[in-house]
Amino acid sequence: MDSLTDEQSARLRRRATEKIFRSFQQAIQDPDSIKVPPSKPDRLLSLSNIFWMVASIAVFYYTDFYLACRYDPRVKRTWFNVGVGLLCVNISAATYLIVWVTWIKKISSDDWEKLYPWLFPIVTVAFFIASFCLLVGLWPVWSFFTPFILFALFMGFVVVIASLPPWS
Repeated sequence: MDSLTDEQSARLRRRATEKIFRSFQQAIQDPDSIKVPPSKPDRLLSLSNIFWMVASIAVFYYTDFYLACRYDPRVKRTWFNVGVGLLCVNISAATYLIVWVTWIKKISSDDWEKLYPWLFPIVTVAFFIASFCLLVGLWPVWSFFTPFILFALFMGFVVVIASLPPWS
């Protein structure tokens, strides 16, 4: 394939620059003339979302997660209970923001950080401590599989919550 000479490439650059300049001028003069391609709607059930839902259901079922957490004597109850309590802090904060602030008070989720700047650092720290406590509490049951099990369940929970329809 023949390569372009310096003169041809300069001519191509000049034409491209002129075309871009004309389109900017047109956009400044008539902003309604800008053609925006229609955006695709977000697919709630994408392949990765389906994967995480199926993976979390399979992990929950095949590890007997509920029965192990409830009845297994190897679970370190103190660590586990602290982790569950801190997860309840996270779920309570999310419920407060979603139900009370968004649905009842009709405040946009974009304003959450302005109204409650102290809440997000608290729930972030609570989540990391809860994750560590659950990891320590459940380690005797599944050993090095515990982080993978907890991560799969967490991702399944996030995908399910994100797939719920808006209630506005």
